[in-house]
Amino acid sequence: MSAVTARAVEQLRRFLAVADPRTVTTAQAAALVEAFVELERLAAAGKILFAARAAESNVWADAGHRTASSWLADVAGSSLRDAVSAIETSRRLEELPGTSDALRSGGLSAAQANHVAQAAGKDPTAERELLEVATTESMRTLKEHARRVMAQASSKEEEIARYRAIHDRRYLRHYTDSDGAFRLEARLTPDAGARILSAVQAKADALFQEARKSGDRQRPEAYGADALVELLSGSHRVRQPSTGRTDSVVIRVDAEALRRGWVEGAERCEIAGVGPVPVATARRLMPDAFVKLVIREGVDVLNVCHIGRGIPAHVQSALEERDPACVVPGCDVTAGLESHHYKEDYAVCGTTRLSDLARVCAHHHDLVTYGGYELTGRPGAWQLLPPAERFAFDDTG
Repeated sequence: MSAVTARAVEQLRRFLAVADPRTVTTAQAAALVEAFVELERLAAAGKILFAARAAESNVWADAGHRTASSWLADVAGSSLRDAVSAIETSRRLEELPGTSDALRSGGLSAAQANHVAQAAGKDPTAERELLEVATTESMRTLKEHARRVMAQASSKEEEIARYRAIHDRRYLRHYTDSDGAFRLEARLTPDAGARILSAVQAKADALFQEARKSGDRQRPEAYGADALVELLSGSHRVRQPSTGRTDSVVIRVDAEALRRGWVEGAERCEIAGVGPVPVATARRLMPDAFVKLVIREGVDVLNVCHIGRGIPAHVQSALEERDPACVVPGCDVTAGLESHHYKEDYAVCGTTRLSDLARVCAHHHDLVTYGGYELTGRPGAWQLLPPAERFAFDDTG
């Protein structure tokens, strides 16, 4: 087998050594491009098929690399992230024969295979459907579908664990590219990203309206860049319209999932334009978001309820007066406090009353939302129960 690949590589190398694009017609050039795309897919398939087996060798260690992924990234001239994906996909293929066959035939690109294998590894019954999406839809649609499959196949605990892993590995980085341009890169949780996108879009729309009056037109992404600068620098060159919110986030969640606390089967809980999120995150966002509650039965939409869940101004003022700092005993944080329905979740009670609310810091809200903690008590006598004590209390009734 190695002799066959060696001859193929040598023949291709000889062809490229003398290839001259000027000596072929444009139609021939197009045909060659299509052929090389197929070769590229087949080569990527070969790399993925053997990546996991190669990782079991000592070759990468003998070459001075700390991990097999860093060795593969060095050999392929790719990013470490791509190398990790190739090895992970390779390991999943043994349990996914349909994906393996599609990859071997050149029917999947490396990126497509990664998304299919990742989601099908979570739910093998979805493999055929994922392969159909990969071969008939765009890469963006495949990514969205794969994320949805993974969310639907996860338990509540797995959902929250994945969210926390993203939160724990969040970052904001910057660098200067070869043109001298300042570049930003961030890794954020979906809800944090949705807030940023919403605020930037609202400001970008205002910039666009102002520019249209003066006849100055720019690309949409240029307005987005200018909006980000204005928002972060505190500049208000263009005043935000008084109507409309700057932080509206649309959450689509099935009613039963919202009541239950996690998704099951084909249910969805996702932020529009961003993707799936844990139901716990949706519940936490509801005090500050516009929620579209989609009630479905199978594939049929029975009803769509639009719930404006912002806390009324007079209730918010009373809450701020009553809880000037985080109510958790021993915590004196006063900045960035968040409203929490500590008595009965809004998904159940459907109301926003002062007696149901408490203000907590982001850290303690995280513990309640994702860590299994429970806030109990009343104003002046609050108590934060850790999971062990909470469950012990539940067991004894």
